[in-house]
Amino acid sequence: MRRERISSPERIDPRLVARTIDEGARTEHVTLLDMLFELMESKLYPGKDELDDDEHTEVAWALEDGDDTVSRFPRKSSLYRALTERCDADALTSMFAPAVIGESSRDLYTLMAPKVLSERIAELVGESET
Repeated sequence: MRRERISSPERIDPRLVARTIDEGARTEHVTLLDMLFELMESKLYPGKDELDDDEHTEVAWALEDGDDTVSRFPRKSSLYRALTERCDADALTSMFAPAVIGESSRDLYTLMAPKVLSERIAELVGESET
C-alpha cells in the first residue's frame, strides 16, 4: 500500500501580511485581515470574547510589529486530512493555538514559529501513525 506524502502548511508571505495590515479596511485581502486580527486577539487575550478599545489597539500594534509567522493549512491538503483523522477539525485550534478556522474556507490559520509548528505537526502526525 502506497502512502500519500503529507504536505506542509503554507507560510503566508510576511510582505502580504504587512501590506494587508497597512491597508487595513481598504485591503482586497479582507479574509486574511480578519484572520490576522482573530489570531492576534486569540494570542493576546485567550478565551476573551469581547475586547475594549485599548485591547483592540494593542492587537493592532502587535500585528504591525510583524514578529509572528502566519501559516495556513488548506482544508483540502493532505496534512489537514491527516490531522483531522486524529481529531475533530475544531480541536485543531487548541492544538495549534493561537489558531482559527476560516468561516467560509474552513482552512486553519495559526501563529507559530516555523520550528515549533514543524515539531507540533511531527508530534501529531507521528501519534496518528502509531
